[in-house]
Amino acid sequence: MKDGKIRVLMMVPNLRVSSGVTNFAMNYYRNVDPDKVQIDFVTLSYVDSPYIDEVRSNGSEVYFLGPLLEHPIKHIKLAKKVIAEHDYDIIHDNIILKSLPIMNYAKKKVPVRILHSHAINLGETGLKEKINRMLLPMLIKKANCYTACSSVAGKAMFGDKDFTIIPNIIDTDDYVFNAAKREQVRASENVTKKYVVATVGRLAEAKNPIFAVNVMEEVLKRRDDIEYWWIGSGPLDEQTKNCIEEKGLSAKIRMLGSREDLKDLYHAMDAFFLPSKGEGFGLACIEAEAAGLPCVISNNFPSEVNITGDVQFIPLEEDISKWADAIIASLEKNIDRTSGNKILRESPYSRAGSGSMLTDFYEGLLKAGEKD
Repeated sequence: MKDGKIRVLMMVPNLRVSSGVTNFAMNYYRNVDPDKVQIDFVTLSYVDSPYIDEVRSNGSEVYFLGPLLEHPIKHIKLAKKVIAEHDYDIIHDNIILKSLPIMNYAKKKVPVRILHSHAINLGETGLKEKINRMLLPMLIKKANCYTACSSVAGKAMFGDKDFTIIPNIIDTDDYVFNAAKREQVRASENVTKKYVVATVGRLAEAKNPIFAVNVMEEVLKRRDDIEYWWIGSGPLDEQTKNCIEEKGLSAKIRMLGSREDLKDLYHAMDAFFLPSKGEGFGLACIEAEAAGLPCVISNNFPSEVNITGDVQFIPLEEDISKWADAIIASLEKNIDRTSGNKILRESPYSRAGSGSMLTDFYEGLLKAGEKD
């Protein structure tokens, strides 16, 4: 430790505002004791984000390695340089697999190397899953501490190995329902006379966007006072957009992309919907509950996300009509938009106490002498 501070290198894919993994890291970053812990960030790619200025203004560094598969030599050289030129006590890997080069160098120099599972699968396709499963043991050997966002995410990645659950957290104060903000946002988005059903998540296979569009097509056949938003971007942007256009639903299903005003958008929503094929946890669902929204999600979410009691789990095998029934019924619920936030404040997923929890965890690892 330098200057009495624990030096941590936090690894995330990028610093995109709509990224669940990024928000996990940022929520803890904002709440650790800065006199005890210094957190720098390393990412695979540069994405324009207000988080970069926030981190740097606090005296932390942000490093961009570049995509491993596209520029492997450059990536590996930068990974070696970041480790060689800094004395980190801990590296906290939230990337998995594409972090192999930097974790390889870290094994030679960084005492504590944390591997953190945020998902229950390792690839967006069956082939990628198989390949990544073959590579995973190599990465596990580079680490000497294992953590996860939930029990299912930990078991999926680490099997019988011991791991510690570090709960995903949010700042509940950011999501307290605001009626004035709701009217303002709804007016700007031209939905003052409509119900808004929304999904927040990366447009990727795991989030099941085409299925979501099919469900909403059924919903929109029954009701003409509903608009659907997908907030987030990803590799299925074009495919999803084409699907919406082919169905003639572009006027009622809107792809909003990654939005920096996401917290404001929650006020404008009336229900949250996400039929994921797999979720290690599902932070967006927690955010929606904090904003007082009823949630209709797949049963691939871990049960612990149902904190407020206003979450309905539906198997993906159910007929689309059942999903449509549930979404329409959720819009008809008379929910106090502030009650969910009050419940969440008392849960492990609130930021209250979270900073000291991570600080204590880091201190404990170093005191225990976690090393090979």
